[in-house]
Amino acid sequence: MRAPSLLDALRRRLAEAPEAPFAHLVQGDRTETLTIAGLAEAAARWAGLLAAQGCRPGETVLIILRHGPAPYAAFLGAMMAGAVPAFLPFATPKQDPRLYWQAHDALLRRIGPARIVTWPENAAALRAHLALDSHRLHLLGEEAGAAPLRDWRDGGGGEIALLQHSSGTTGLKKGVALSHAAILAQLDAYAEAIGFAPGDVVASWLPLYHDMGLVACFLLPLVKGGAVASLDAFDWVARPATLPAAIAAHRARWCWLPNFAFEHLVRTRRPGEHHDLSSLRALIDCSEVCRAETLDRFATAFADCGITQAHLQCCYAMAETVFAVTQTPPGRPAPRLLLSAEALAQGRAVPPAPGERAATLPSVGRPIAGLALRILDEAGGPLPEGRVGEVALRGDCLFQGWHADPAASAAAFTAGWYRTGDLGALVGGELVITGRRKEVIKLNGRSVHAPDLEALAHGIPGLHPGRAVALGLPDAASGSEALVLVAETTLTEEPARRDLQRALRATIEAATGLAGAGIALRPPGWLVKTTSGKLSRAENLAKYLSEAA
Repeated sequence: MRAPSLLDALRRRLAEAPEAPFAHLVQGDRTETLTIAGLAEAAARWAGLLAAQGCRPGETVLIILRHGPAPYAAFLGAMMAGAVPAFLPFATPKQDPRLYWQAHDALLRRIGPARIVTWPENAAALRAHLALDSHRLHLLGEEAGAAPLRDWRDGGGGEIALLQHSSGTTGLKKGVALSHAAILAQLDAYAEAIGFAPGDVVASWLPLYHDMGLVACFLLPLVKGGAVASLDAFDWVARPATLPAAIAAHRARWCWLPNFAFEHLVRTRRPGEHHDLSSLRALIDCSEVCRAETLDRFATAFADCGITQAHLQCCYAMAETVFAVTQTPPGRPAPRLLLSAEALAQGRAVPPAPGERAATLPSVGRPIAGLALRILDEAGGPLPEGRVGEVALRGDCLFQGWHADPAASAAAFTAGWYRTGDLGALVGGELVITGRRKEVIKLNGRSVHAPDLEALAHGIPGLHPGRAVALGLPDAASGSEALVLVAETTLTEEPARRDLQRALRATIEAATGLAGAGIALRPPGWLVKTTSGKLSRAENLAKYLSEAA
């Protein structure tokens, strides 16, 4: 008997309601609807093209496509052909082209994909900038003339279904290998946790190379009988009101957003702009640290659209568990925990004493079915409730390791528990996230590894070798974090220092796709090292903040 596969849901939906909509693709003022039958036919043509061109089961197929029906179809088509699909981002106007292509050349060498699917104009850039001798390009439009593959070669069970590259910097990402069984276990448990029902519509601007976009806003509605109202991410950033407009137009029930997106919507809402959001069951804050003050501002700003605190929920998620780890239950306000600020600094999550300074942290909920969670101390031992430590996980939907990196995969586990690198505590069974290992910085929904940025910066002329540290600073304005790179240099003339700052900023922007990194140049000897000779991130953060105060 064949093991269950992600494509079983597509087969079932194709048999039951082929003309039902799967995606309402919003681009500017135009909306294109993709039906289940249209999705399956387009995917089968991609599968036929790949199979006819010699694509073998188990090969990795990278998909670099812009917003539209093609990314969904190419992804499922690769799966139909028995390949392992993975989305990757494309270059944006904010990125330095030279540095972007350098980073992607390193990434492709690491992943070793057999196939790359992209659009013709991007293929020319790929060929011009990357070493592609071992990668076969397939161009958007070629699939139109291919015979659809009717005998789908999809695997199932423990076979790898896809790679997720949403964490890390562009050039140094780790591919999270996820099996069909793990993904289906996650989708079953998460749909039950939130009450996702057939016919539900998800509204999303999230790109599909983001784990929240891929899982919550593509695979969840696909497998559980829903649909998605999908916006172009770059269009949404420029025109934020397109999201509430899409929610209203398609009567969406669900919307997942990183914390910064809530702030962006509040900041950019225009007077008199109104959309009926009464169809929503929940707007779910996820991917970054959830902030109570952000949700309060959003509830106030959109109260006239029907939003209450009961609509605003929190989720703790990561690609290594496919998606959700914990979730607050929709239908009532997400719990808030009032904790002693002083005790938190000492690693204890307890209520404040009378008159003591307090911190309000939103709960991110309890673990979904099939996942176990514990808090570990630095030695890997379990901590009791109310103690802050590293969040560790095990369960049915845990990843099988990072692609082509067995050493790092093995090192991430302690006695069968995956150590997430995030810091938190259990309080009354509810998880609160208090921070993270200092080498991980959250930038507008992305996890950026500070050592990766530092390694990129070290190649810039004028930088004192090995003397740069990337720091994440809480940014109340954006609701996310701000990135500051503190770097030592012997340069003293202002023109040369400005050139170095521009070069460092361009490197960071190319690696993250995000603008606005702060560059702080300091004289040799400024950065603090530990007794073992390593740069101390905590000490350097404290030193930088003390100077800025």
